[in-house]
Amino acid sequence: MFNAQTVLNLIGDPCLKLYRKGYHKGYYWYFEFDDNGLSATKRVMVSALNDLPLDTWVSEGRKFAAAMRARQR
Repeated sequence: MFNAQTVLNLIGDPCLKLYRKGYHKGYYWYFEFDDNGLSATKRVMVSALNDLPLDTWVSEGRKFAAAMRARQR
């Protein structure tokens, strides 16, 4: 078992957060990137964090953060 903080620590990007949100069909998780005005979110449509392996979360978060950093250039 792991938690959102573990995922974020392994990714290592201070501009990235991971949140859980409820909606009419249940819950989903999303990454939020925010760096001085450059911001975006990426949804991951699973109810529980542990529905995906830790390495999948880390990979998805790193790809998202890298794509956002590429937009800064």
